[in-house]
Amino acid sequence: MVEYSSHDWRKYTDDAIVKNDNGTMKVNESVVVFTDPKDLRTYEVDVSRLIRVFVNNRDGHKRSVK
Repeated sequence: MVEYSSHDWRKYTDDAIVKNDNGTMKVNESVVVFTDPKDLRTYEVDVSRLIRVFVNNRDGHKRSVK
């Protein structure tokens, strides 16, 4: 395992994978590229960061996230 700093969320996603019909990819080696429909800017976000946001939102809003 790679040594991550204490604030680096990738340490929690080291064994996570992204699945699709063609196989799997390592989360820590993957990014999502998308266009924000509100400002029409293109963003590139690490998948591990998206997982962190999901976990934080789920824990902070237990009643609203299913």
